Amino acid sequence: MTVSLTRAIRNLSIALGSLISASQPLVADAATVLRVLVKEDSGTQMPVAVTQPAVLQIEGQPSRRLDPGRWYTLPASAVSRIQPSNSGLTQIGNNLYPGEMIVRPWRSKSIAVNVLPLEEYLRSVVPNEMPASWHLDALMAQAVAARSYAINTQKQRKWGAAPFDLVSDTRDQVYPGFFRYDAKLSFAKPLIHARSDQAVSSTAGYMLRAGFKGYYRARLQRNWISWGNGYMPVSDGQHLDQEMTQQMAQRGWNWMQILSWWYRDAPIKP
Repeated sequence: MTVSLTRAIRNLSIALGSLISASQPLVADAATVLRVLVKEDSGTQMPVAVTQPAVLQIEGQPSRRLDPGRWYTLPASAVSRIQPSNSGLTQIGNNLYPGEMIVRPWRSKSIAVNVLPLEEYLRSVVPNEMPASWHLDALMAQAVAARSYAINTQKQRKWGAAPFDLVSDTRDQVYPGFFRYDAKLSFAKPLIHARSDQAVSSTAGYMLRAGFKGYYRARLQRNWISWGNGYMPVSDGQHLDQEMTQQMAQRGWNWMQILSWWYRDAPIKP
């Protein structure tokens, strides 16, 4: 790791702490905690850093304290758990993640698994799956679809006996954490946004009904039907078209109506 990156980590504890605390807390279902695979590496060690003091527990060893401002190298031969204090973040590679971080061996690799509440996960997923500048009703529809996908994927054990529920790329949903460090600019770019946070918090608890997995795509193959004074794409009842969702929201459809069109049923709040 470069000296400039280490120096930047030292400064992140103040800068990121103020940004995180400035965000409005979201209502999360305490029972819904996700395990998200955020990094795989063929090496035998994994460097980590924290933005606030944290507790490190390595399997079979006494717990120890991790301090901001330096890198720590964790062995991939044992299970290590990092729990930051004061809403701190853990840095893996160039990305910074909230919640607990587990570094462990799996299938001859070292992996990092982020353990966090569902609603915190959605704060990163929604603006990285749909532009945060889009219409709020489009973002709210996206939030419900993403929440439904995450819970269904966890329940169905898509990844079998793996020590995680989802992966952080397009094989599931894009989850890059809360910030990404740019070494050239010595700057941590936010990966969350106030508008998408609002979409997540405004739809907290809403899910698609059983049987609807929450699939979505940027653009679906479109067949058109006559609707009112114009035309609408035919829905297959299983997928949301993100581009068309934005157009629908711009034309006055609310998030409930959008979801009802794509999934042929209104979302519910169990």
